[in-house]
Amino acid sequence: MSYDSIVKQYLKVIKGLKINHCKASELISQLSGANIQVEENEGCEKPQIHVWSNGRKHFSYLGIPAVNELWPFLNALVRISTNTVQLDPQELDMAKMVRGNVKLFVTPDCTKCPIAAELLYQVALVNQNVELEIIDSETYDDLAKKYHVLSVPKIVLNDKTEIPGGFPPNIVLKMLVKSSSSQGTQP
Repeated sequence: MSYDSIVKQYLKVIKGLKINHCKASELISQLSGANIQVEENEGCEKPQIHVWSNGRKHFSYLGIPAVNELWPFLNALVRISTNTVQLDPQELDMAKMVRGNVKLFVTPDCTKCPIAAELLYQVALVNQNVELEIIDSETYDDLAKKYHVLSVPKIVLNDKTEIPGGFPPNIVLKMLVKSSSSQGTQP
């Protein structure tokens, strides 16, 4: 089954972004037609994608978003382009309280990973104090080993706090907020 027609619908809405990538040309070529600025870097060993808008990096994707991770990635591009979130008021308040580097480890076949990714892409959109990295733990197995990733989704906050990503969004947000404040991270 081809998803080309669905991707073309996304491209109509994606605009005003800068995507800096390395070894991700195949995916990036699928985004041609969108109003985005693309920069290709050399010198990385593994694929990576960095998404910017208005001079701000919104997130990095280490790997290539595929299978179950493609749709949250495309949704994130649309959300950044349109400045749209789908968080309830309480979730939005908590999202704005998170501080620091958030790593989400995923795999393309994980069925719970897209839910965690959708949430964290929105947290990074509404909160400039969050540096989001989505990491394909199969492609970046060295990082998965470093952070003791035994199952996905797994969230690591500020290289210290480990949070299973399979909880409902409000629980994940509560754990992120509590860990942010207990680590004394400042905006």
